Amino acid sequence: MVKTLCFTGHRPNKLGGYKTPNSTYLAVKSLLSQAIDRAIKEGYDTFISGGALGVDQWALEVLYQKNIPGKIIIARPFPSQSCKWPEKSQKDFEFLLSMANQVVDVCEDPYASWKMQKRNEWMVDRSELVIAVWDGTDGGTGNCVKYAQKCGKTVWKISL
Repeated sequence: MVKTLCFTGHRPNKLGGYKTPNSTYLAVKSLLSQAIDRAIKEGYDTFISGGALGVDQWALEVLYQKNIPGKIIIARPFPSQSCKWPEKSQKDFEFLLSMANQVVDVCEDPYASWKMQKRNEWMVDRSELVIAVWDGTDGGTGNCVKYAQKCGKTVWKISL
């Protein structure tokens, strides 16, 4: 039986900044690694990430470093998600996409802010568990956690 989880979390500006590695980045990746290990022990074998800068990509990095035997899905809110990111971030994302078992475009181009929430709902709807790096503030991560709770999903909150 397939057991699926997804990740949600803040962008780097709420987690020590965009210059990595930094102490917050290292701490978050360590905590994500521990949560992933626990999830695998509990039978989770399919992992969904939204691919955004920050926690979404850090979770993918951990999954790839662990060389997990499960399925990795990247759910982009729309195909051109990374087009306005710095060139290095775009190249890093292309690599992450190339390593995934599946890439799903939840909506079509072009950008619209509501498409991020639509992507989050898509991920939650297909998951039994949400691993959230969340400081309790309002925003996309908070909206995702609230949606997951409303849907009766299990949420593992990682706090720093």
